[in-house]
Amino acid sequence: MTIYAVLTPPDASPAAFTESDADHTLFIKDGFCWPALFIPMIWTLWHRLWLVFLGYLAIAVAIEGLSFALGGPAVGISAALFALLFAFEANNLRRWTMERRGWNFAGAIAAGDRDEAEVRFFAGYLDQPGTPAPGTIDQAEPRPRRATGLSPRVGGESVVGLTLGRNGS
Repeated sequence: MTIYAVLTPPDASPAAFTESDADHTLFIKDGFCWPALFIPMIWTLWHRLWLVFLGYLAIAVAIEGLSFALGGPAVGISAALFALLFAFEANNLRRWTMERRGWNFAGAIAAGDRDEAEVRFFAGYLDQPGTPAPGTIDQAEPRPRRATGLSPRVGGESVVGLTLGRNGS
């Protein structure tokens, strides 16, 4: 399963969520980004990540300058490691940029693919109090919400890190 960060447009509010807001909602995958590994500068420009582009360019120029000054395989290895690091963090940098622009973090959804993430998010998001009634946005029939507890329990024992209190309550 992949985790997606869900960002709603800056002018969208949960109380007056429209179909246009749903169309513009972003689902950004958490994890490795292959296009950011192979074509990082085009990827940053495509997503309009201007500060990320300038930062990537500055670091790439610095690594290239070190390769001319020092030479040897160590600089080539550091360039490859930087490319891998950027590919791992590219989607997080995209989410950070969108939040800086005023987009609202609406939640995180675990799903098999983006389509499933959209269905899961909108089914849960529209069931919350203060959101429009079903049918306002074209959607599948909403599922009933499951009651979730604060902590998982197997029996009466406490599990370190999973229970809230000393006695599991």
